[in-house]
Amino acid sequence: MKLALLTFSVDQILTAVFGYVTQQIDPGISDFETVIFSCITCVLVSNWLVTDARAAWATAKKLGFIGPARTEGSAREAQFQIANACPRRWLVVLHLELNPQLAQGM
Repeated sequence: MKLALLTFSVDQILTAVFGYVTQQIDPGISDFETVIFSCITCVLVSNWLVTDARAAWATAKKLGFIGPARTEGSAREAQFQIANACPRRWLVVLHLELNPQLAQGM
């Protein structure tokens, strides 16, 4: 859900800018081009977010920002924690939300 909301938000902003600029250049342009641009932008932004989240996870793991949890918890709680100092923490969390099986693998 988070990925979809981020993708659609960025897509709407970029599509609005695209629509404005194209209308300034050619007022006779049809809406079809804007729809095509919007669809392509959704795919590209979604792919970018997933790829960036995967890279952030790998970097955080490599640099030690992901480690075992410090408190003893139940089996339902996370077996690890992500350091607050992690530079792209929100992307690491996004990657974990997209791949919940990683929580069991730690």
